[in-house]
Amino acid sequence: MQTPNATVYISNLSYNRDRNGLKSMFLPFGKIKNIKIIVEPTTNQSRGMAFVEMSSAADAKKAIEGLNETIVDGRTVKVKYATPLKSTPVKNVMMKSSKPQKDLEFKEIQLKKKARNEAKRKSNPITFKVASKKKS
Repeated sequence: MQTPNATVYISNLSYNRDRNGLKSMFLPFGKIKNIKIIVEPTTNQSRGMAFVEMSSAADAKKAIEGLNETIVDGRTVKVKYATPLKSTPVKNVMMKSSKPQKDLEFKEIQLKKKARNEAKRKSNPITFKVASKKKS
C-alpha cells in the first residue's frame, strides 16, 4: 500500500464522465479541493482517468474504500492513492516537442560551422575570381 496522501487517482472511467460527475461521486466522502481529468492533447477527449484532491488524507482513504472496484457508468473503476512525481532537474529533462530547444541547438550548430569555416578561410586564404556575366 502506498503512503496516504490527500490526492486520489481514479482510472477506467467512462470517457463521458466530467468534473460534475466526479464531484458527485466524491462528495459523499468529504470536501474536494481540486479535480484534474486527464485528456488527450490533440482531441481534448478524456483518457478515462483523473486525479481528485480531497481536503484530508482521511477523506481520501474513505473515498478509496468506498469507490475502489465499484461499477460506475457500466465500468469497474479503480481508485487508489496518487503517487507523487519524482523531482528531476529541469535541465536534464528533454521534452519531445521542445521546438524552441531544437531551434537553439540548430542555431548553435550553424554558428559553430560558420566560425569553423571562417577560421579555415583565414588560415588558408584563396582568392576567388567572380566571373562576370556578359550581356548580349
